[in-house]
This record gives sequence, C-alpha cells and structure tokens, in this order.
Amino acid sequence: MFYPDQTSAGFLHARDEHFINVRYVIKKKLLGNRFKEAHPKGLPQKIDQVTGIHASVANFFNNESHLKKLLIGTPNILDSLKSKFQTPKEKASVKLLVRYDTFIDKKDTTTFRFYNAYHLAENLRQHTCVYCNRLYTQTIITENREFVARPTFDHWFPKGDYPLLALSFYNLVPSCSVCNSSIKGSTALSLSKIFHPYLKHQHPRDQMDFRFSFDLEDHTKAEGKLIANNVFSQQSIDTMRLAEMYSVHAEEIRELIYLKKAYSESYLHSLRSILKTPVSNEEIYRLAFGVYVDDDLLYQRPLSKLKKDILTELGLIG
Repeated sequence: MFYPDQTSAGFLHARDEHFINVRYVIKKKLLGNRFKEAHPKGLPQKIDQVTGIHASVANFFNNESHLKKLLIGTPNILDSLKSKFQTPKEKASVKLLVRYDTFIDKKDTTTFRFYNAYHLAENLRQHTCVYCNRLYTQTIITENREFVARPTFDHWFPKGDYPLLALSFYNLVPSCSVCNSSIKGSTALSLSKIFHPYLKHQHPRDQMDFRFSFDLEDHTKAEGKLIANNVFSQQSIDTMRLAEMYSVHAEEIRELIYLKKAYSESYLHSLRSILKTPVSNEEIYRLAFGVYVDDDLLYQRPLSKLKKDILTELGLIG
C-alpha cells in the first residue's frame, strides 16, 4: 500500500485538470446556455442542460466553494459531504449531474469526449496498484488517441451509497480490478481505521507501516508473511486481504532466498566491472534482482516492496 506523492507536478496537474473539466460539464448540465464560460480546451462542445434538478442540489452545485470541495476536496472533506442529499428526489438529481457511467465510457462523443477516465489515468501515471503492488495499472493510449487500457478507479466511498462523490478526484483511486472489484468492492470503510492512499494521518500509529518477511531459510519451503507495526496497518491488510493475495507469491520469495546463496558480494562487484558504463548501487541491484531500492520508486514495478523487504532481511540490501 503506497501513499502517492501529492506534491509532484504531475499529481497536481491531474487534480487541476480533473476539476476544470468536470466542473465545466456539471455547470453546463445545470445552467445550459446561461453558463457563458468557454470550453476549457477551446473546443466547440454541446452539452444539454438537465431539467428538473432539486432546488437544494442546484444551489449546492451553483456554489463555487461547494463545487470545489466536492471535486477536489480532501478525503476528510468528502467524508463530511458524503451523506448530503439522501432523499430520493435529491439522489435522482445528483445522479443526473454526476454521471460516472459517461465518464468511463470511452465511446462517448458528447459529455466527456474531451476528458474522461482515460485522461485522468494518463495524468496520474500510476504504474502499479496502490493497494497491492501486485499488478500493473498503466494507461495505454495509442498515438492516434485510441483508448486501449487503463486502471480501474476504486471509489473509496462507494458510489452506490454516495453518488454525490462519484466524480470526486480523491474518491477515484487508480487500482487493479482484483483489489477494486474482488476485494474491496462496495464495502463502506472508515478513514480512521483503514488505509486511504490520499490521506496520510499525522500520527505514525495511524499510517501504513508494514513489511514482508519469511519463516524459513530453505528456499524450497519458505513461505511469506506480512508483519504490521501498528493496528491501523493490520486492519488495512486484513480488509484488503493482502496476506491471502501474497500467499500465491511464495515462489518469488524462494527464488530470492536462492539468489542470496548464489549471488555473493564478489558477484555484484564483478557485474559492475563488466558493464561498460558506470552504475550506482541502486542500478546494480535492479539489474541483478529486478528491484528498486528507493522507496519513492517502489510503485513503478509489481512486487517491488515484497522483493525489497525480503532482500533487506537477507542482507543483500543495506
């Protein structure tokens, strides 16, 4: 489970692009021709006004401060907004304005033709699932802008229960389909008890802190295990079923233990000497073991935290 860098230029660009474009769609649906702002990308775009919107819902979406909190407010702000508009008429109005189904429809040629889930995924550039780090979640768009593949977006606050948050940036977590659909699904969770990738609590006891380990040095029999260093981490691991999912990766752990026996320090020095260009220790380890040493880069390859933790315990990474 990773906390993405929310201060990076790429992340901030993804957030701002999401706000600008989704706000435009919602405003056009709500106000129609009365909304005079130009299209954010300068394109001619017809978006029909939606009629019959409940007054309280219309007032909320017409308020720029409320709309900004909804679309790019922090997870804590979304938690305070999630239960608004619970009457049937209010919910129906919200669903007319906040349409996740059209946002993910790559064939849509009207509402979100210029900005959809593929654009958000492309801007975020999340290489692996933030929950499990087992599978790639890269976005594939051809040179002709043909949409091929992207990560699924987990609604941390389930959109079925809280349709108001269906297009909120911090409620759209790029993840693999296993974590999103098979594991988490529409389960309602508590921010104070379970990991949210965009919410790093101030106290260390409420942050993700765990490591992978193993219980035998015999590489033919070794089994992996997860060691949580606080209750918050253990609850998050249990909820996302990480132990069960990683139980199928015993073979990778056994291979690393075998490599420990096969690769001596002299081998690593020899590998450096035969390469034609100077390489750092991090590059040597990546070439030998396929693993990043820098914690900030672990998200780039599947199973990277597993491999780093095991190699550290084996003494191959200091």
